[in-house]
Amino acid sequence: MPTFQQAIDADPSKFMTYGATLLQTAAEVGSLQVKYAQQVVDLGTSWQGDDYQGLVGWAGQVATFTGQVDAVLAMAAATLESMGATMMANVMTLKATKQAAEGVGYKVLPTPMVILGPSQWSQVSSAGPGAPAVLAAYQAGAIAFTTALMAQYAAIVAQDLACNAAIRAAIAL
Repeated sequence: MPTFQQAIDADPSKFMTYGATLLQTAAEVGSLQVKYAQQVVDLGTSWQGDDYQGLVGWAGQVATFTGQVDAVLAMAAATLESMGATMMANVMTLKATKQAAEGVGYKVLPTPMVILGPSQWSQVSSAGPGAPAVLAAYQAGAIAFTTALMAQYAAIVAQDLACNAAIRAAIAL
């Protein structure tokens, strides 16, 4: 699970690149299966008997296995490409939200949590009798930014976990 800072620094395009590589690998596996099946058929013109029938049976098992590999790789590729694109949008939103909070004077902690910054505390302390209202307004803003950052961070973590599961499925073959 990535930390908040790792989520901000993330480059989800690598998931998409890996997904494209897995898709290409799935196509290569399918191509190898077609070549193998054709070679078994070609051998049948000059080879008959129980041994050849054993090879034909084995070829069926190979076809089943390569079909499963192809399906798992294609599914993992689709997950990585989809989650990578979605995660990229969420990372950009997370960065923009953090920058917006800091841009209006808040301090963003790595938990993620937003607290009042020095300029805001200065305004609260100089507000005189209106200080409680100014403080409450700034605190409401901090809560809103914290909530937004936490939701975006949680989405990125969930997408990262989905990508991790897809990669593990692909390498578990």
